Amino acid sequence: MRKILCMAMAIMTITSLSACGNNGTAANAGADASTSKSAQTTAKDGSESGSGSGSESAAGNASDDSGLIVYTQKTMNQYFHVALQQKVEEAITAAGYQPEVANCNNDSTLQNDQMQNFISKHPKAIIANTVDSDALNDAANAAVAAGIPVVMVDNPASTAVVDCSIKFDNLKCGEMAAERIVEALEAKYGSPKGRVVNVYGAMSSECWRLRKDGFDAVMDKYPEIEKIEVPGEGERSKSQEALTNVIAKYDKEIDAVHCPSDDPGLGCAEAMQIAGMWHPVGDEDHVIFVTGDGEPDAVRFLQDGYYDAIIVEDAYAYGPMAVDMLVQYIFKGEPVPTSGTYTNEDFYWKTAEFMDGETGPILQVPPYALDSSNVNEDGHWGVAALKAEGK
Repeated sequence: MRKILCMAMAIMTITSLSACGNNGTAANAGADASTSKSAQTTAKDGSESGSGSGSESAAGNASDDSGLIVYTQKTMNQYFHVALQQKVEEAITAAGYQPEVANCNNDSTLQNDQMQNFISKHPKAIIANTVDSDALNDAANAAVAAGIPVVMVDNPASTAVVDCSIKFDNLKCGEMAAERIVEALEAKYGSPKGRVVNVYGAMSSECWRLRKDGFDAVMDKYPEIEKIEVPGEGERSKSQEALTNVIAKYDKEIDAVHCPSDDPGLGCAEAMQIAGMWHPVGDEDHVIFVTGDGEPDAVRFLQDGYYDAIIVEDAYAYGPMAVDMLVQYIFKGEPVPTSGTYTNEDFYWKTAEFMDGETGPILQVPPYALDSSNVNEDGHWGVAALKAEGK
């Protein structure tokens, strides 16, 4: 198993808290998607508009004439967020602006301090990925009050009203993961029954809360499935320890394991390997295994036959989509749509939905299942990252 943390730490040595430009990391795979050349939106009345990403001049209600677009990053300790940051920087640069990044290392207090520092610079816009969905509300509100456009990506603020939140359908992601496990249990036993372990993520994150809610909602429909819940906190070592304890308690009598994200999922995979429970799909001793996100290491395990499915969240999409919303709407002084669709042929999922929310306009990235039937098709961000690494 490759050590993604080592890769991330190497990147951090060349990416300061106010880094700009591209870092040439493994996350630069699929760079052709970063400029979002084919993005367009379609309103409910059927009218369309091109993204103009990288071609429109700053105008409208932009905060000032600054060419700086800043990004507050939650962590560089997971490949997903390394890739997400890379695509944010690439998209900002491709649009003709200067990126600056602050990584708070999962410290919500530090992230608030970094946001205040960004506000004092009065940038063209702030793109934010929160550590704690509740903790960044005041800082986001302060940025909006200062006239600085704010776009949230991946993990949004919980109550702050911003220009746009580009978020993943995490509830659906959890539902889809549970549905895949139920299907596999039915294939194994002829009916939905068995013992399922859910190594869930930190509840301070809206993303992981919703994935757990979706997973639970489906599993609760099947009384013959025994659901065991243990907190992995979204960390690899804690997830490994949590599953190791369950394995010991139940003497390996486990039918399925779910982990909502791939990096902590690798800890679960290691726990199963150490316990002698690591067998490919089709083997009579195989433990059903479903994760989320679509990171390269997980994709490789899927290609090798050990994972049943990954419910993908496209890490490459957020940067291009955020810049599209800024250039196409916000910098022109136009509101982001609250209905209709966003289409981008660069991404496997193709179409996302605009909707209205309590925190302002939402653009929701759809989940999809990656399994043995489609893992070799083009367009998956984790597959593109493997190819960029020559694997």
